[in-house]
Amino acid sequence: MRRSTLLAPVVALILTISAIVAVWLLVGQAGSSRGAQLQVSSLTLSLADLGIVPFTADPASGGSPSASLAKITADESSIAQGLRVRSQTGVPPGLLSAGRADLAALRPIVASVYRISVSKGGLAHGGARVPILNGMLTVRSAALSAVLTKISRTDDANASSSDLRTKVGAAGAMLLLLAAFVFFYFRSVAAHRAVERLGREKEALLGISRDEARTDALTNLGNRRALTTDLADAIAEPPGSSELLLGMFDLDGFKQYNDTFGHAAGDALLQRFGGRLAGVAAHAGSAYRMGGDEFCILARCTPDAAEELLAGATAALEDGGEGWHVGCSHGAAWIPSEAITESRALKLADERMYAEKSRRSSTSRSGSSASRQVTDALLQVITEQDAFLDEHVERVADLAGAVATALGQPAHEIRRIVLAAKLHDVGKTAIPAAILDKPGPLDDREWEFMRRHPLIGERIVMAAPALASTAGLIRSSHERIDGQGYPDGLAGDHIPLGSRIIAVCDAYDAMTSDRRYRDSIGADAAVQELRRCAGAQFDTNVVAAFCAALARQQEPVGEPESAVVQVG
Repeated sequence: MRRSTLLAPVVALILTISAIVAVWLLVGQAGSSRGAQLQVSSLTLSLADLGIVPFTADPASGGSPSASLAKITADESSIAQGLRVRSQTGVPPGLLSAGRADLAALRPIVASVYRISVSKGGLAHGGARVPILNGMLTVRSAALSAVLTKISRTDDANASSSDLRTKVGAAGAMLLLLAAFVFFYFRSVAAHRAVERLGREKEALLGISRDEARTDALTNLGNRRALTTDLADAIAEPPGSSELLLGMFDLDGFKQYNDTFGHAAGDALLQRFGGRLAGVAAHAGSAYRMGGDEFCILARCTPDAAEELLAGATAALEDGGEGWHVGCSHGAAWIPSEAITESRALKLADERMYAEKSRRSSTSRSGSSASRQVTDALLQVITEQDAFLDEHVERVADLAGAVATALGQPAHEIRRIVLAAKLHDVGKTAIPAAILDKPGPLDDREWEFMRRHPLIGERIVMAAPALASTAGLIRSSHERIDGQGYPDGLAGDHIPLGSRIIAVCDAYDAMTSDRRYRDSIGADAAVQELRRCAGAQFDTNVVAAFCAALARQQEPVGEPESAVVQVG
């Protein structure tokens, strides 16, 4: 950036200096040509003097021999010097050689006239020699004068050419300076426009940043910051004919939905809820997403309109399908009749919302007996088919609960994993007894039947909405970390954590239990086999948690419990 900033002044300086130097050189050249012209004129005058001065040296005519001699010497020297200098100014060498030859021939004639003039009797006693010498002097002077005339013409041509070059150079220099001026003018205009554009872009970016800072990225509703700002502004407004309603909503059953169908499906559900809530609140106020599964509305309305608005918002935040249902609990506060500050309004609405959630939770717990009855019924079906399966799923459920606890899972998730562990083999009730009780290895067709039982188990529990949250864990309970399991070939973290826990506990109980077709291999050997298969068949972290939980169960009473295993 700094280089591009300095480039323009440097270019301008170079252009200016170049223009000045060019004009200076051209003017100097023109001056030299004019000087050469003046010098030729001086040489012509010296030549004219040289044809007269020898005759003025006669004392009889009042002349001064010494003065005439000095003048002759000066004129000859001037002409000779002038011709010598002219050799450096572009005059053709042949022309200068002719001039020097004429000067050399002229000197003895001048000398002869001078001697006659200064002799006794002077020019009057020179007789016929004087006219002859005068004629010779005239001829040689004329020849040398012709040479000087030609040199003068050459100088005139050079001077004209120099004048033309000077004019062209001056015009070029002016154009160069004009180009520099135009360059800088347009550069400054472009820079000004760039600054204005950057200013506009900055304002636009600031506007976008302000909008993004106030907008929830998932639902495009206002976020918590937008709510607190709008709430503070609304409280600061003068009281109107209607009060300000603050309604808060917290989704019920969303976590189970998210765990069962995945975060992508959960995000899509939140987006649908956000769009519906915005539509409900649009005619009276604004909708917000506080974060997670909490929403809010802010509106000025009458109590009658508020009842309709809250009912519409509650309906907008409710949805369900086969085996799942998501609703919401809500609380509301009126401003300023119930709260006159932002913090008090939020606290009051939040307390009322969680009070309703508690009431709903109590109601749902009263209905949990139905869930327990369905679970017991399914377990009884398993027992009726094979008493061994009943004992097996109970042991697997106990181990799964211990491992989930060791991994630091929340209480509600531990309950879900334990329930899924109890029901993970419910699909085997649809597998023919001949396959389940076969004493030897299963063939390919029999394995095809056997690999269906996780899918069958998923369909069975999905038929009971109270058990729907376990369906995904049951379906994936026979997947492997390396992707070689069934029924979906899931790998790594794509397998739900509860399913990974059930897989380890199920394998351990199978290896440590006697079967019709093989005996138990013992607890130590089973643990070694789990560790050997960790990272391929089983999750390494889950195996480590299982071993820690198993060791804790085997500790003598009174010894301290081990810490929760941290999942990496």
